[in-house]
This record gives sequence, C-alpha cells and structure tokens, in this order.
Amino acid sequence: MSVEPIEYFFSYRSPYSYLSAPRVFALPEKYAVDIVYRGVIPMVMRGQSVPREKGIHTLRDTKREADALGMPFGPVYDPVGEGAMRCLMVGEHAAEKGLVKEFVLSASKGIWAEAVDVSTDEGLRTVAERAGLSWPEALAATANPEYRARIDASVAALEAREHWGVPTLVFRNEIFWGQDRIVDLEPRLVAAGLLR
Repeated sequence: MSVEPIEYFFSYRSPYSYLSAPRVFALPEKYAVDIVYRGVIPMVMRGQSVPREKGIHTLRDTKREADALGMPFGPVYDPVGEGAMRCLMVGEHAAEKGLVKEFVLSASKGIWAEAVDVSTDEGLRTVAERAGLSWPEALAATANPEYRARIDASVAALEAREHWGVPTLVFRNEIFWGQDRIVDLEPRLVAAGLLR
C-alpha cells in the first residue's frame, strides 16, 4: 500500500490548531498517510484583522471543545509576535529531526494549557526539550534563514489555495478547514483505500 501525503497547515497561535494536533498526528496509525507539517505565521502577524469579539468567542468555544475532547485548556499565554515565530522556526528544525509531532504537541500544550511564555529562552527550552530536542540546536534554529524561507513558503502555499485560516488539511487538493473537519477527511481516506 502506497502512502499518500496530507498537508497540515498549523499555527501555534491558533487554539483550534492545538485541538486538532493529537488527532491529525494519529491519522497515520489508522491510514496509509504521511502528515506534511506546514507551519504558518498567525493571521494577525500577516496584517489580517481579528476583531476583539472574535478572540473572546474563540477562547470560549475552544474551552468547550477542549472539554469535549478531554484536552486541557488554560491557563494561556498568547505567543503572538516573537513567541509564535520562535516556535515556527523550531518546528522546522523538529521536522528535520523527525520530532515535529512531539514538538507541536509539546509547544501547543505549553501555550494553550500551561501558560508557557515561548518568547523567552526558558519557556522555549521547556517545550523543546520535552519534545526530545537538543536545546542548543533548537536555539540555533531560531536564527536559521532557511527555516524562515520554509515558513514563508508554507504561508504562500496556503494563500495560493485561496485560504488563510488554520488548521487546514489538504488531501488530493481537497481542503478541510477546521479542527472539526477531520471527521470529513476520514471518509475520503477510507474511500481512497488507505485504511490500514
């Protein structure tokens, strides 16, 4: 059985990305698929406005969804700015090391359930080492221009699909936007004969 890719557009500032991550990274256990991590810069850092009311609603909604999924939510430390970029850079390094699942889960839990300030060395080190990464290598990754180019390419790839939000999954050019659309993706994987 051949393995097919699923692109996974993810933002560390998105609580819905946090909710999606454990289920997305579990898909290869059930289906012959490979999760292709594509970390993207948060919308507000790309010049897109996010009304305050939307932010408040999102946090309330995420808490409700987290409870339904049995995932911890809060306390929260917003990583917007330096925190989000540092996680994105280390995420690219983690992907090279084969530890992207571990880093995404560690960092997003740190941000959305443990109030870890990933803009600081102490906070970033906590989530990086918990994921099995070397701290000196992770710190060096935050200044790697090749990683920044990959992040920009992921943003461009999302925009080329005329999309902006995360989490977004792409399978055979079909877009599944939102943590609640994983249930719509799975029947496509079954129909494609990818059930293990």
